[in-house]
Amino acid sequence: MKFSLKQYLTHAELTPEERREVLEDLLVFGKHNRRQFLIRMAVLMTLSTVIATAGLLSDSAAVVIGAMLVAPMMNPVMGAAGSVVMGWSSRFYRSILLVLTMGLGAVLLSMAITALSPEIVFLPEQVLARTRPTFYDLLIALAAGSAGAYTITHKESGAIPGVAVAVALLPPLASAGVLIVALEMELAVRALVLFLTNLIAMVLAAALTFMAAGVSPASARRRSASFIKSQLWLFALLMIAVSIPLYFYSQKVIFDAEYKAAKSELLQSWLRENNLTLTGIDFRVEERIIFLELEGPNPPVGIRDLYERAKERAYVKNLDGDFALKYSWTQKVDGSWPIKSDEITEVALSDSKQENILLSNFWEWEFTQYDSERGAKPPADDSYIVSFEDRGKVRVTAACGSKTGKYTLRGRSIQVEMKRLDWFGCRKDKKLQVFFGDLQRGSEFFISDGRLQITLTTDSGIIYFKKR
Repeated sequence: MKFSLKQYLTHAELTPEERREVLEDLLVFGKHNRRQFLIRMAVLMTLSTVIATAGLLSDSAAVVIGAMLVAPMMNPVMGAAGSVVMGWSSRFYRSILLVLTMGLGAVLLSMAITALSPEIVFLPEQVLARTRPTFYDLLIALAAGSAGAYTITHKESGAIPGVAVAVALLPPLASAGVLIVALEMELAVRALVLFLTNLIAMVLAAALTFMAAGVSPASARRRSASFIKSQLWLFALLMIAVSIPLYFYSQKVIFDAEYKAAKSELLQSWLRENNLTLTGIDFRVEERIIFLELEGPNPPVGIRDLYERAKERAYVKNLDGDFALKYSWTQKVDGSWPIKSDEITEVALSDSKQENILLSNFWEWEFTQYDSERGAKPPADDSYIVSFEDRGKVRVTAACGSKTGKYTLRGRSIQVEMKRLDWFGCRKDKKLQVFFGDLQRGSEFFISDGRLQITLTTDSGIIYFKKR
């Protein structure tokens, strides 16, 4: 079958003079010119990599954009596309080899700069941004490759910087170097996938645009039909291949997740219910953790309710199954001066209301959280019920029996004393013994939305109860 693109595209041939000007912009002719060209590429690539790595490590988007403008990688990429449509196999392979060599050099130089820099505690957002390739990046690269070819054939040189910024070939390479030094190999692979996505899509889109613009004459297409056709098919297949990891990466990327979660009605209503303020939120996708920074007068008693509600919401599905909801809480109490005469009364009334709720309900133990990794909860076939009765009497009821003790309240402070930590019939219930021990280490209690929280002494944990 005779190869021709005319059946798909309306093709307008360039004049020989126009074609020569375009090819001179794309490729270097002559050994002397090639040597000067390679020296210029090496110098610019070194400088742009230094700028890009410094911008990434300092988390400066403006500096990274500056590195994109200095980086010379657009030239050999467009040269590879031009070589394909002209059927020049040797020039094509030289251009691709030059791009890959420049890419390897950028990664190695970035690694060296990162290794000499202060230790990285947190990966900068500018680095992480290059580890989230999606189909949008593929679409951008296709459009940028076509735009680059169009600007070259139509002498729209003013648009070239915009194309370089849009496709961003260098930052993923520099990011990969930073991530390798940080031993984040999976993220480094993702950054390299972004680079390959940009490279493959740009060459394919630019080659098709050059053909549509008439850069390749009919004689060249006939003479090198097999090479042109094979390379176009190869890059099309490579683009399909690189789309596979893009699909899976897209499932893990949370588009504006922090903003979306912070502004969600679910979280905002929970914050209002618990009289808390959100000061920060972080989606740690790799660890499947949502981390909340909270502040307010009382700790987040209803954190379990928030977890159960959030688990049903769409934005959490991107965490691929189970996730953990972690938080830090800073106590914040608002005040003013001079003090109004009734403010102390309001505090006393609030404490009295909490005490009345505590005494008028039965409380079922849900779990105890000691730290971010350790905790305890009752057996699945049993429940431990605590009731605070009049005259300082506390009662703990389990399937094996019931036991009483004493408690003392002073504002929000609570102290529980059980006469014995075991009794006949419950000696084998080890979890009940642990629960007794924790209950006696209680220091403060808070009640919100039908849930009781008792903080253990020396910040050693929190016991959570729900109203029975």
